[in-house]
Amino acid sequence: MAEFQPAVTTTLQNEGGFFHNQVTGEIVNHGITLKFVQSSGYKPGADEAFIRNLSTAEASAIYQTYFWNRYSLGSIADQSLANKVFDLTVNMGPAALKLLQTAVNACGGQCAVDGVLGPVSFAQINALDPVKLLAEFKAVTAERYRQIAANNPQLAGDLTGWLSRLNS
Repeated sequence: MAEFQPAVTTTLQNEGGFFHNQVTGEIVNHGITLKFVQSSGYKPGADEAFIRNLSTAEASAIYQTYFWNRYSLGSIADQSLANKVFDLTVNMGPAALKLLQTAVNACGGQCAVDGVLGPVSFAQINALDPVKLLAEFKAVTAERYRQIAANNPQLAGDLTGWLSRLNS
């Protein structure tokens, strides 16, 4: 089964450091947003200073609790696939899990596209060729990113970065 440390290492490299987006107002460090920290219950009273001072270790702990463990991503057998699923779940939220299930079905598996990774989804994921599944997951995710950019001009400028991250 996949391990957390390689997955979070890749995601932390993709996310980078502190950034305050003047267009959207988003405040983020290591990919952890102020809004997420407040709304998840991790630290409801957090402010910009909390995010600015967020350590890599604390960001990793947040990722492990709220993403890796919450969605049982260690149940994915292939490490490369698990790394990408984790990274994209961090980037786009649980919508990435529906895209994974869509990719499973496109590769000949059968699972509900409900964003819930349970025993059936994991059995189907792990029964498929991980290289083919990863390629299909990237393809359906790229299409989703293009839809988001086409439907939201404010986010259209992010498309190149999203696709770069997807293919890294």
